[in-house]
Amino acid sequence: MPRENLTDVRLKALKPADAGKRYVIMDAQVPNMGVRVTDKAPANGSKMKAGQVSFVYIARFGKAAQPARRALGEYDIISLDEARKKAREWAALIDKGIDPKEQEAEERRVAEAARLARENGAAERRKKQFERVLVRYITARRRDGIRKVEEDRNDFKRECLTAWRGKAVGDIQSADVMAVLTKINKRGATRQALNMAQKIGTFFNWCVDDELITASPFRAKKVRTTIGEKVSRNRVLTDAEVRALWKATDGTTKGLGAVECAVYRLLLLQGQRLNDIAQASWSEIDLDRKTLTVPAARFKSGRDHVVPLTDEAIEIIGKLPRFKKCNWLCSLDGQHPVTIGHKVKLRIDAAMLAAMREENPNANLPAWVNHDIRRTVRTRLSELDVMDEVAEAVIGHVPTALVRTYNQSERLKVKRDALTRWEGALAAIVGPQRADNVIPIIARA
Repeated sequence: MPRENLTDVRLKALKPADAGKRYVIMDAQVPNMGVRVTDKAPANGSKMKAGQVSFVYIARFGKAAQPARRALGEYDIISLDEARKKAREWAALIDKGIDPKEQEAEERRVAEAARLARENGAAERRKKQFERVLVRYITARRRDGIRKVEEDRNDFKRECLTAWRGKAVGDIQSADVMAVLTKINKRGATRQALNMAQKIGTFFNWCVDDELITASPFRAKKVRTTIGEKVSRNRVLTDAEVRALWKATDGTTKGLGAVECAVYRLLLLQGQRLNDIAQASWSEIDLDRKTLTVPAARFKSGRDHVVPLTDEAIEIIGKLPRFKKCNWLCSLDGQHPVTIGHKVKLRIDAAMLAAMREENPNANLPAWVNHDIRRTVRTRLSELDVMDEVAEAVIGHVPTALVRTYNQSERLKVKRDALTRWEGALAAIVGPQRADNVIPIIARA
């Protein structure tokens, strides 16, 4: 076989082999390397005058007894310099007793394994991203019947999702947790920051149990030293504040709908938790017995809680709008229960302060939360000489486990008597405003 000092000019000037034949020209620079020219048109779309031109290497590969020819690559797909480099690499492998074909196959296997590892790693990282784990966490909590699961979901979305979106839960550090909590605290919502801290701690403990992380980044001591500790609230509304709340919910306050007003008045009359009223269903109301039964599935103690409805409460409920195919007691659209959010509470506060200043121009309204209404009712029941055992039963505080097991009485008669006393006391506090409980509501079908 002829040997030449191959160049690009020479390669591009090669003529196709005769029909049905081929020829080889060896390279003078690299031993055992050459080009093979056929009579076929280039398979790679090259515009060369010659037929198919391939770089070849001729040697004994592996344990073969006879030399063999193997292709290094087609010209125009790899350059002359690349072919010579590859030929020298093959020569070095052959000197070590390694078959280049097997070496390339191994390199392909390694590259493919690395690619799959990268893809699997990326999939695993996506699986552990905070927003994806949060969905699984909320689903598990909902499945387990956790009472405030929707509230937890909304809190995580509002407080944590923006900060942690795209992060793997294992990459979230203590500093990231504290950044979220400090931000909440700086806007003056210290109690919300402490509540959120408790929820974040529960979330990361779940992640540990689910083997998504080995240790929780939540540090309770750091929260206590940075933000403080949760202090039991003792806020009770005064007579003036109770009167102002009743006035604020008479249906004339701008921005407050009749349904929201009804919820607040029912809270003040019945002393229950906000969502026990706001998320109640018509099926939980028994107008014949005059009761609201909060089912165990959504009551904190995990047992049914029967609440006697006073005459005033029955009157308010009777004026709530009814929607076709809607079971929610308090609904604005017939699709969902009413939400008593921050904006609604701000409007209540503003209306209460205005009402208080009608009586006293210098009046102020100290901060209060919706749950303080419940504490107010419980306190007023004691002031009305209602026995503590009965007052606790009214608001649904559970007795000891032993009593809860053996005493299944609803205590309906004494609870009704207690709430009727409170209704009378409330009427005396609000005075002539009591007539304002006729809230104008336009019923929608």
